[in-house]
Amino acid sequence: MIGTDVVRLVAPVLFASVAFATDAPISAPQSAFDEGRYLEAAELAEALGTSDGLALAAEALAVYGHFVAPEGEKVPILERANQLAGRAVALDETNAEARFQLSHAMARYAQSIGPAKALRQGYVGRSRESIEAVLELDPDMAAACLSLASWHADVVAGVGRLLGRTVYGATVGAAIENYERTLELAPDEKVAHYEFGRGLLAIGGRKHRDRARSLLTRAVELPAGNHFDGLIHELALAELATLDRR
Repeated sequence: MIGTDVVRLVAPVLFASVAFATDAPISAPQSAFDEGRYLEAAELAEALGTSDGLALAAEALAVYGHFVAPEGEKVPILERANQLAGRAVALDETNAEARFQLSHAMARYAQSIGPAKALRQGYVGRSRESIEAVLELDPDMAAACLSLASWHADVVAGVGRLLGRTVYGATVGAAIENYERTLELAPDEKVAHYEFGRGLLAIGGRKHRDRARSLLTRAVELPAGNHFDGLIHELALAELATLDRR
């Protein structure tokens, strides 16, 4: 049976860095996002009517819908995030950030509807295709490299190495290669260290315990750049707290 944890793999991983720091009109919604005022950020960003603005609006709703919203509100919020991300891509198909946020919104929605339904609807394969499409536009987008790494790790963890390789094309080697590439591109991102550590534990357990501990410790040590980073900080602390019980 396919493990239900496999559905986690469809979630592209966000970075805390400000994506549009030089774009004055988007500074207000970006600030709202950084401070954790996600619904306000979405409203302000959508009002801009640009591809970048709609991408940020989708990101804000996806984060809010997944991490913050009450359980009964998650699905409609994530549906709205998908709509906004789709509009962002329609306005500019070459906008890698817009395409990444479409992947992100789609993934969070898949998580919200449950593993069985998400698997039936093909979100596992669609997620990888979506992330790889982003990397075709921007091969050095660290967040997309990290998302692809976690895709490989979570598929292997969810279905095993044999099925992961033969059915989905997921491998431990590809996971580690993309994690390492992410650290080269973004060595100071909390989420990069957290996801690498979590991914190693998912695919290797005791074999990678020391490296995972080092990565998770580094994730905790790095300063939080915004509210989302704070969420990652708490996840890293929780992972470290359970490490010795694995």
